[in-house]
Amino acid sequence: MFHYLKRISIGLRARRAERALRELPDHILKDIGIRRAAIAYAVREHLKDDRI
Repeated sequence: MFHYLKRISIGLRARRAERALRELPDHILKDIGIRRAAIAYAVREHLKDDRI
């Protein structure tokens, strides 16, 4: 049960982070080194450590 809730929590955090990054202008994304097309990948990779 705990693993299920943790996966839901991580999924919600990922969606929030993706939404926040998608709202940023391109020049800010470029400054932090993320292309718009790679936002989902970058967020999932960053949160991957929380899945353990």
